[in-house]
Amino acid sequence: LVQLSRMTWHRSVRAGGRIFGPGEEPLLVANIVSGVVRLSRSLGDGRTQIVGLQFAPEFIGRPFAENGNILAEAATDVELCCFSKPQFEALLQAHNGLHELLTQRMIHDLDQAREWMLLLGRKTALERVATLLLLCAERMGVQSDSGKSDENCLSFQLPLSRTEMAEFLGLTLETVSR
Repeated sequence: LVQLSRMTWHRSVRAGGRIFGPGEEPLLVANIVSGVVRLSRSLGDGRTQIVGLQFAPEFIGRPFAENGNILAEAATDVELCCFSKPQFEALLQAHNGLHELLTQRMIHDLDQAREWMLLLGRKTALERVATLLLLCAERMGVQSDSGKSDENCLSFQLPLSRTEMAEFLGLTLETVSR
């Protein structure tokens, strides 16, 4: 922990700001302290697909991997706790326990990707939107509004526009709006 804390720095990224992009060799990896990061891929013809959302306190970056094909942008204002990628990789190699924790995190991310494949392949439009709303509410730590008369009332700021929701869910803008 002492070594890890010596190599950290904080970085703020405004909503819409780029964190790293496809074809780049990101020189950092990071934990999300606050906010939501949008991960997307682009096709050669310019079409874009949102392929993931990362919430605090999740990890972004690719230790031990060459440049990727993912664009990471701040969906909301984001605060990152950053680590130099080479230093972080050296620390992982020196401490098996830390390496194991990162591996467990990646397995969890893989499981989430498989769940998302199920959502896109088998769920109805209504179920897709409901799943996204539930995901955001759970991951953003949404609390009940104490000032409301209905104790079951929740409110939170969605980190995506309707267009981005449609892209992420494989739906049309009109369907999401309905």
